[in-house]
Amino acid sequence: MEIGRYLVLGTVHVSMKTAELLDGWALLEPSSRPLAVASTHYGWFIPTREAEKPDREQIPSEVLAAMRVGREQGCDYLLFDCDAGETDGLVVFPW
Repeated sequence: MEIGRYLVLGTVHVSMKTAELLDGWALLEPSSRPLAVASTHYGWFIPTREAEKPDREQIPSEVLAAMRVGREQGCDYLLFDCDAGETDGLVVFPW
């Protein structure tokens, strides 16, 4: 049995443009995505692992920053959730 850790962040930490991008990536075949994304209806579930260079260049900076925070907290995944609050140190976007 494996038990993982994930960090919950508010969707306020992604821009509307990035939200549309994440929604689009969640619909693609896994091999076509620069980042594994699962839609949760209220946000997205993504890994925190360091992205490879060609893929990293397609990932918005606010997502890369959030992934770094997740890794620093020892988490394998991030859950962006619309009901979660703001986290210090991450940019906040108006919704």
